[in-house]
Amino acid sequence: MPDDVTPPYMAAKAYDILGKILLGQWSIFLHEWADPHLDPQRWRDIVEAACLDNDVPHEFLIHPELDLTVVINPDNRPSEEQLSKSIQAMLHFRWTQRPIPSELRAKPASTAFAIYHRNPT
Repeated sequence: MPDDVTPPYMAAKAYDILGKILLGQWSIFLHEWADPHLDPQRWRDIVEAACLDNDVPHEFLIHPELDLTVVINPDNRPSEEQLSKSIQAMLHFRWTQRPIPSELRAKPASTAFAIYHRNPT
């Protein structure tokens, strides 16, 4: 991963994603994570409701060709390079079928959605 993007990790709840979006981070939902209770549209609805309830700016970037959706804070937008590197990392996990670790495991110095963010400088 480049210095300005951390390795991916899983977040369990919409409010975990909401907090990260507030901090200028972003989340990627791989569409194969869908199940009868959580398809990509339902995931967007849940995240959007949490954002709207808390006045958090958000924007969904849907990539049907890659079968994934990204949610970002449009007021603190990641660079195209950061998004590209994040998506490539997620695709690596998809292709290798390796599980994405929890935040605690991904960031041992520091807890079904992947989050990326800029490293502190």
